[in-house]
Amino acid sequence: MPPPCSIRFSLCPVVGARFSASHPGRATDSGGRFYRRADKPHRTVVTGIGAENARRVANAMMVGSYTICIASGFAGALKPEHAIGSILVAEAVQQIGKAKTVQSSRNLVSEAQRDGAFRAKMFLTSDSVVRTANEKAKLAPFADAVDMESFAILSCAREHALAAVAIRVISDTTKRNMPIFLDTIVDEMGRVKIGGLVRKVVSHPIQLPALIRLGRDSRTAAQALAHFLEAYIKKLSFFTHGWFPEGEGLAEVAAR
Repeated sequence: MPPPCSIRFSLCPVVGARFSASHPGRATDSGGRFYRRADKPHRTVVTGIGAENARRVANAMMVGSYTICIASGFAGALKPEHAIGSILVAEAVQQIGKAKTVQSSRNLVSEAQRDGAFRAKMFLTSDSVVRTANEKAKLAPFADAVDMESFAILSCAREHALAAVAIRVISDTTKRNMPIFLDTIVDEMGRVKIGGLVRKVVSHPIQLPALIRLGRDSRTAAQALAHFLEAYIKKLSFFTHGWFPEGEGLAEVAAR
C-alpha cells in the first residue's frame, strides 16, 4: 500500500530533526527538501515559504503513489484563545481576497481533533507575513489562524484527488507584533540569514527583544508540532497499513 505523504513547512529545524533524525534530506528539482526514512511510512517535504513555493513543490511531489497529504507548519493566531504551541486543524482553508475555499478531509480532521487538536472552521492563507496585531484583528472575524501555504497545498491535493488536511501550530499570538524586518532575515526555505540578522539588529536594536521572543516561541511551537505529528502519523499508518512503524503499538501512540 502506498505511504502517507506529509507535505509541511517549518521555520525551525526542530521539526525536521524529529522526523529525519540524522538524515539531512535532499534537495528536489522543484526547490523543496525531501526527507525519507526506511523505518517510517511517511515522506516529508519542506516546501519553503509562500504559496508559489508550496504549489510548485506540492505539484511535483503528488505525482507519486500516496494516500494522505498533511499540510503543516507555523501559523499566526487570529483568536486570543490560541496560545503559543496550540495545535489547530482546519475544516477548510481560504486564500485572502478570494471566495474559493478548499475543504480538508473530514475523517482526517476528526482524527486530529481526537488527538487533541482544536477544530477550526477556517484557516486563511496570506501572500505576505501578517505581522501586526492590527492586521490580525481585521482578519479575526473570518478564521482562527493565518499562514502562507495551506491553501496552495490543499488545492494541489484536490487536483490530484488526494485526501488532505491542514494542521498548524501557533507560533505568534494575536496581541504581538512580529519584528518589522522578519521577511528580510529568512530565506525562502525559512532558514535564518545570519549576516542579514546581524545587520538588522545593529540598525534596529530596539527589535532585539522581539527577535529573541520569536526564536523562543518558534522553538516551542516546532516541538509541539513535531510531537503531535509523530503520534498522528503513526495512528494514520495503523489505519492505512494495519501496523505501526518501529514496532510501536496503539497504547504507546495513544499515550503521547
